Amino acid sequence: MSGAPSNPDLHATTQQPMIDQILRNAIYYIEAFLKRPLWVIGPAVATVAIGAGAFLALPRSYQSEAQILIEAPQSPTSLVPSTVATEHLQFVEQRVLARDKLLALAEKIHLFPGLRNTMSETKLAQLIRQNISINTMVTEPSDRYSGTAAMRIGFTGATAEQASATVAELVSMIIQESRGLRIQRASEMSEFLSREVDNMAGMMKARAADWNAFFEQNSDALPARVEGVENEIQEKDRELTSLDQSIATLDQELRLLEAELRLQRPEAAVRDRTQLAELESELATKSLTYSDAHPEIRALSKKIEGMRQKIASASVPSPEVVDQNLTPEMALVAERVKIAKARHGSLVAKRAEVNERIALLQAIIARAPAVGARLEAIERERETLQRNLDEMRGRLSTARTGERLERDNSTGHVQVLEEPETPRYPSSPSRTRLLLLVMGGALAMGAGGLYLGDNLQRTIRGTFDLKAALAGSTLVVIPNWVPAKTPMSRLETVLSYIARAIGIDRRATT
Repeated sequence: MSGAPSNPDLHATTQQPMIDQILRNAIYYIEAFLKRPLWVIGPAVATVAIGAGAFLALPRSYQSEAQILIEAPQSPTSLVPSTVATEHLQFVEQRVLARDKLLALAEKIHLFPGLRNTMSETKLAQLIRQNISINTMVTEPSDRYSGTAAMRIGFTGATAEQASATVAELVSMIIQESRGLRIQRASEMSEFLSREVDNMAGMMKARAADWNAFFEQNSDALPARVEGVENEIQEKDRELTSLDQSIATLDQELRLLEAELRLQRPEAAVRDRTQLAELESELATKSLTYSDAHPEIRALSKKIEGMRQKIASASVPSPEVVDQNLTPEMALVAERVKIAKARHGSLVAKRAEVNERIALLQAIIARAPAVGARLEAIERERETLQRNLDEMRGRLSTARTGERLERDNSTGHVQVLEEPETPRYPSSPSRTRLLLLVMGGALAMGAGGLYLGDNLQRTIRGTFDLKAALAGSTLVVIPNWVPAKTPMSRLETVLSYIARAIGIDRRATT
């Protein structure tokens, strides 16, 4: 910053009057204290007395603390999350600080006996709660000891023994509440897993009933029977081929026998066959001109069908006809025709039965892929349900083991790191702080008394009072007058010489 250079002599000249003024004031008030010491000692002593009385009247309080370490539960974390967490500790703290628990604690330790009849239970519990301090320190999840948490419990009481006993009782309550909560959670988990196992077992049983019903309905199309069904189809095909051959052979035999019988028929049968031939010839001729739906074609077809039925019914004569019209050799032929037709009908029925069986077996073969796929799905579902059921049963067994461990090792999860100690000194009020406050107050009251006593003086206190007192008059000083020598006067004389030596008045003018 630009400007004229500073002058050291000017700076010293400016500071000299301020220093002189401070020295004059200090010397003046020292002389005032020597003249009137009671104005300083009286307020200071009164302040000390009042402060000491207030210090002795203030109630003293003692604080005791204890520290406990809560370890991880015995239940594996694969079943439920660790119960030693912030939520668990909050539950424990809330249960310990409940109104009923605090009132029972006050009754047992005799806390605030004079206030029990003057305030409500809620206010009393709130007062006890205000004197309790619980600080929880939970380890980080990445920490090596992530399954533990530390709690520091403190209480501020009227006596050291009361504070220590209250903290010990609070530690016992926390241990009991933590144990009860852990056992409760372990029991709830066991009951939950037991219900899950029962539900899964019931589901498994219901599904097994559905599977058994499916097996019964599709037992013929199971993959294990497909090969047998295919072999049966091959056997039926061979049987069907044999039946077809037998039926063809029997048809030829029947035609021969019927031809032999027709040679011995009467002329009416010949006329019927002649007429049938003519109708068939006419039908063949008209079929070249008309379609099958034409009325004439349809009429000729009906006549031909009726004629054929007539000839067929007349091809095998009745026994009476055989006896009357046929020779014994032809009657035997007629009987052979009858037997052959019966056998033919039996073979045809058998062939129809074989065809039906083949169709059924082919339908079974067609259903086999779908049934196999369904069986694979059932097997996968069965394995999944069984695996889940076994896993849930394993969890239930583990949970029950954890519950037994919690019940047997009821307090092993809590370690008392620091027992509650009976305090030797009160925690409040602080004696050092109060002593400093009293001494500061005494000094302030002494200074105030000195200043007040000086201002209340009606005499001339110094040259600074002469201007107003003389009001223009002349003052004659008698320099040879010497008052009686006293220790105070001697000290004042010394101070006067010192003041005159340094060239200042003994009090700065205002």
